[in-house]
Amino acid sequence: MDGNIRSTENTAPSANSGSGKKAHERPGKLIVDASDLEVVLNQIDESKEFGLDLEFIPERTYYPIICLVQINVQEKVYLVDPIKLQDLNLLWQRVADPSIVKVVHAASQDLSIIFQRSNLIPQNIFDTQIAAGFLGLGHPAGYGKLLSSLFDIILSKTESFTDWQARPLSQSQIDYAIDDALHLLPLYHRIKDELIERKRLEWVIEECRLYEQPYYYIKESGREFLRVKGAQGLHRRKLAVLQALCLWRDAEAKRKDRPARSVLSDNIMLELARKPPEDLSDIQRIRGVRPDQLQGWGKHIIKVVEEAKLLTETELPHWPAGRAPSKSDVLIADVLYMVLKLGSQDLAIAPELISTREELQSFVRLGKARLSSASAEKESEESDHPLLNGWRFDLVGSQLLRILDGEKISLTVAANSESPVRLSVEKD
Repeated sequence: MDGNIRSTENTAPSANSGSGKKAHERPGKLIVDASDLEVVLNQIDESKEFGLDLEFIPERTYYPIICLVQINVQEKVYLVDPIKLQDLNLLWQRVADPSIVKVVHAASQDLSIIFQRSNLIPQNIFDTQIAAGFLGLGHPAGYGKLLSSLFDIILSKTESFTDWQARPLSQSQIDYAIDDALHLLPLYHRIKDELIERKRLEWVIEECRLYEQPYYYIKESGREFLRVKGAQGLHRRKLAVLQALCLWRDAEAKRKDRPARSVLSDNIMLELARKPPEDLSDIQRIRGVRPDQLQGWGKHIIKVVEEAKLLTETELPHWPAGRAPSKSDVLIADVLYMVLKLGSQDLAIAPELISTREELQSFVRLGKARLSSASAEKESEESDHPLLNGWRFDLVGSQLLRILDGEKISLTVAANSESPVRLSVEKD
């Protein structure tokens, strides 16, 4: 399989076509040595755009194992084998090159893995899942769903849970991998053209810039305990135990190159924090603790717990407080959400891309401060609240502020109409 490989499933549509062609051969190439990879990189440099997808296994190691990298460039798919060709730094440099467009779908995991492997920040990313939400195609829309609705292409899902680490790759794995990347660039051009026509391309580019921020990839050490379900019910001393256990678990998982939850599950960690153990028998009584865990890590757990219990009051962690919104603010936010949702339908934009209910509640608080204080306008401009900045402010944020300031809204319900609910803002 070191040379050209072929698949006889649906071929890629052209950038301007409305449906896929059927049952034509499409060439691909398996890349297993540096000289072949160099050819691909030269094509990327010439084209200044390429589609990218990863096949990886997340459940076996601390960092996911990259098993295959699919590249779509110049109407051809290349399957780069990182198991045989382990140094992919030159490819990752292209991912971090701001002059080259990288087309991905649901990019979060793939780009995070690339950052873990290279310590390079991806640049100039176009996420077709995000972009689809700005065209009324749903959010989050699956890759297969978009290809079906835009190109009448049905993707096979036979290899969704295959072992990508096994070698040699089967023909069905190759077919699946080619399909996953083959349509990325046609999809990109189709969506991009529509975004330009609707004058929304800049909104998508702004959203995708999130992937260019270092904080997106760098995990805040010491805050993992906040993601443990049930931690909200712990008082500060027991929260300190949970925090210490999470830090220990993460370090142990990294040392052994294992997923963190394979060292100890969140449920066991929470129980250890609720009832801090004083000896091994206390750990042994916790349901789910295996003998090998008790033998291997029991003494370490006792030590970590003892150290956490010795922290001073000022060293104990706080659960992020965040002032709870008043009942009136919650009610106002609910009304604004209705306005936003109806407006997003008219605009054919997924409301989730504009704002969440939680963001609307904080928007109400900031908006009220802005309207009541002479200096609040400057403060709100400096705020990083999404609805007070960028395209969101221009599209809906400014209107929501006017509603907060007393502009009247009217609601009409006509159950048998094509637009059963209509809302308008009445300017004084």
